[in-house]
Amino acid sequence: MTQIDFHILEDATPQACLHYVCRLTEKAYTQGCQIHIHTADENMTEQLDELLWTFRERSFIPHQANCAEHELCAVTLNHAELPEKREVLINLSAQVPSSYAQFDRIIEVIANDETLKQQGRARFRYYTERGEAPTHQQLKTDRTTN
Repeated sequence: MTQIDFHILEDATPQACLHYVCRLTEKAYTQGCQIHIHTADENMTEQLDELLWTFRERSFIPHQANCAEHELCAVTLNHAELPEKREVLINLSAQVPSSYAQFDRIIEVIANDETLKQQGRARFRYYTERGEAPTHQQLKTDRTTN
């Protein structure tokens, strides 16, 4: 069974959500995990790609965006396809990826926006209808980036 956690952020801004994803990715990366960030669209992929290089002055998260050679890097991101072998999936898309069960852990990041929360509730139901046992956490958004 895949461990599925919903992280519901206090902040509604897209930028706060992306900064949170960067911190979350950094934590998983330093623990030696292979991570894939499934973005909502090409624009989000580009924003996150840039932010992963710059969000914290003393941080370094090597990653690849929109790359077919997923095995070359510990952190990948795109909005189109999922790599075959990753431990952690951070989902920023409104849909549940069809091959979600291949991941050991899924983290659904939800900004404090009513539309996004409704989409998150639908994904929560989707997982539970398939026998998964997702959890959720209300999180304060840390605006510190350095």
